[in-house]
Amino acid sequence: MARQISQRVLWLLLAGFVAAGRMEGAAVGGSVMKEVIGLEAAADNLLQPKAWQPWEKGFEREGKLFVCDNGTRRAARRGVYQVVELNQVAPRAIVAAAWSRSREISGGRDNDYSLYLDLLYMDGSHEWGVTAPFHVGTHDWERREVSFLPAKPVRQVRFHLLLRGHAGTAWFRDPELRQIELSAKAMLFDGVPAAQQGRASAAFQVRDVAARTSFMGFRKGKALGLKLTYSKRRENGATFLHGQVEDETGKDRAITLYYTMPVKGGGWRWLAGPRDDRPAKPLGEYLTATRFNVGANGRLSTYPLAAIARGAAGWAIALDMGHPAYFRVGFSAGSSELYIAYDLGLVPERNRAEFRFCVYRFDATWGFRAALARFYEIFPAYFQSRTPQQGLWMPFHNISGVQGWEDFGFKFKEGHSETEWDDAHGMLTFRYTEPQTWWMAMPKHMPRTMEAARQEASRLAGEGNRQAQALLTSGYHDESGNVPARLLNTPWTDGAVWSVNSSPGVGGEVTDFTNAWNPGIVERLYGPGRKGDLDGEYVDSAEAYVTDELNYRREHFSGSRAPLTFSLESRRPALFKGLIVYEYVRALAEDVHGMGKLMMANSTPAQLCWLVPWLDVMGTETDWNPEGRWRPMSDSALLYRRALCGPKPYCFLMNTVFDEFPHALVEKYMKRCLAYGMFPGFFSHNASAGHYFSRPNLYERDRPLFLKYVPLCQRVAEAGWRPLTGARSSDPDVHLERFGDQYLTVFNDSAARKTAVITLEEAAPARSRELVSGRELVWTGRQMEIALEGEDVAVIQIRE
Repeated sequence: MARQISQRVLWLLLAGFVAAGRMEGAAVGGSVMKEVIGLEAAADNLLQPKAWQPWEKGFEREGKLFVCDNGTRRAARRGVYQVVELNQVAPRAIVAAAWSRSREISGGRDNDYSLYLDLLYMDGSHEWGVTAPFHVGTHDWERREVSFLPAKPVRQVRFHLLLRGHAGTAWFRDPELRQIELSAKAMLFDGVPAAQQGRASAAFQVRDVAARTSFMGFRKGKALGLKLTYSKRRENGATFLHGQVEDETGKDRAITLYYTMPVKGGGWRWLAGPRDDRPAKPLGEYLTATRFNVGANGRLSTYPLAAIARGAAGWAIALDMGHPAYFRVGFSAGSSELYIAYDLGLVPERNRAEFRFCVYRFDATWGFRAALARFYEIFPAYFQSRTPQQGLWMPFHNISGVQGWEDFGFKFKEGHSETEWDDAHGMLTFRYTEPQTWWMAMPKHMPRTMEAARQEASRLAGEGNRQAQALLTSGYHDESGNVPARLLNTPWTDGAVWSVNSSPGVGGEVTDFTNAWNPGIVERLYGPGRKGDLDGEYVDSAEAYVTDELNYRREHFSGSRAPLTFSLESRRPALFKGLIVYEYVRALAEDVHGMGKLMMANSTPAQLCWLVPWLDVMGTETDWNPEGRWRPMSDSALLYRRALCGPKPYCFLMNTVFDEFPHALVEKYMKRCLAYGMFPGFFSHNASAGHYFSRPNLYERDRPLFLKYVPLCQRVAEAGWRPLTGARSSDPDVHLERFGDQYLTVFNDSAARKTAVITLEEAAPARSRELVSGRELVWTGRQMEIALEGEDVAVIQIRE
């Protein structure tokens, strides 16, 4: 029986990799470049019957079934979990599966009712939330499986079966967790076990993911019923490839298009980030990615570029963010190839997809930072700062109502409640919009069911509500053809939040896009009769945290500017929410920038890189003190945002329980922001009530900190962040960042006191000033020693 289960798992693993891809590919043109190979048998189920533990409110047992009964409590959190130690020596494929049936589970399909894995790697890093969601509502037994090929060895898996944030009851049975051994010939390429056929070359390859083919090369521009056309040219010191792939079968397709660039020899280093440089192991695969239930393997690159180095020689491959798609950039040490991969959905209504990317060399003395600096030079328009004066972000609250507002360094105002006052006092004011959602309030007496929500939306549309009418034209479709929503009770809305396509390509007289942006709005806000000079448009929840990941509504496909992708589970073509919001933001930006105005957005960049070129001010709401525990954003997360924004301002809003956020933590928050040239703003514990700047007892307590740190934040940020620091620290916990020619920030990212030697690449001044304390620093040659307490910061003014 165990052998039969293993064979079924193997067949399904990562969409069923089979060697039959060679014959299938040969039948429709092209040549096999990498043959997808079979996998050896899986080990027995690693889950132990007596090792299950309750997660949060836990579970009950009905024989061999686990039961999570939340009743009518949508906020309840129940589940069952087990920790399994793997201690892998080399990466091995992991397959997890379970069955569930449900009764009256509320809300929309999401990771809160799912099979859910958290992975701990041998190097101490994590992979959070590898999931397979179940359907909501009432359904009989359904099986969900998640397959994962890690890029590095896994120490531990936490296997969860969850029901949280949903009312209703779920039953779970037959959980499985297995490891799969690769055969001796296998290497990992884009997460797929494959064997190289012949010599690798710089070339396009394609894989039909739905049909489970091998990796095929193009012959005379044809392979697998696809036609490839492209041009190649040099620009800004890089080689650009720009083209399209077109389906010629007339069917729905789920394909991954690759461009591979082989590199000779070994000894390469993977440059994962500004402070992450590691040797590439011979059979390892390297990429920096997040995960959605989308595409061939769920992985979406967070940075637009992938870079490797050997000595001072560096190579990079990079997405043109003006031509985004669901993509990955990475390095396969097994095949010695840098690559870019596009997960593309092709349908009769939209049978072609465009791409544009580049390959370039760089001097790798400064590692990833050097690759990033070249990227800025290749795409200068994407990193243009239009805000020479910068400062704090104020959400909703009138700045005029803050006593002694001049001391707090405000610059960017969310909401246009007092535009004329803002204009008179040097503030930049932005009108609020939130794409991809309609937050529909439901009467208190109304049952919180999807059927009731649909009836309420229909009633409102009949009464002329434009948001409800836009739902008819712009609402997403899930795989069943229904418009999806989540039933939520938030401080701003108790009801349903509908997933909506905000792209300008949606047809209809009333659409979500035309409700947000039309000639009448432009005339009223920016025309001759305007009240005050609005400075631009603000996009809330820019990465669409409550919106379904995929929109299957076929009538929306032809109007999409960005390529379609496909479902990780079903391989059905669909529109990805991150590309829909790209179309919304870009359409507004083209108009707004054309008027000489600005764009601002919340919650980005977090996972999506391609919004950055069209935005001028970015930031996020955050909580660095959840449940009263100090947990600031990590160095890698802060550097990701800093690297993508470049010289553009990045602003935080602290959303925490301020009664548990004392003066000392406010100072820690400001010091960390200063180190990265970011702005330490404040909002509310629940993004609604108890606004920090409506409470004089809080801001008067902290006023001296604003006066001390915010002018320094402005000083370094306005000088402009630079990837190349031109200086090195002797201690890996003491981080350096460079701003313009003048400033170097030094931050002790540890709890202990540290003393570090700072060495400048350039000639050092005999003396310089440290601006936080005001003390004078003395250099010996190009070196200077500095001592910092835990989480302390210094700003060195190298030049006057």
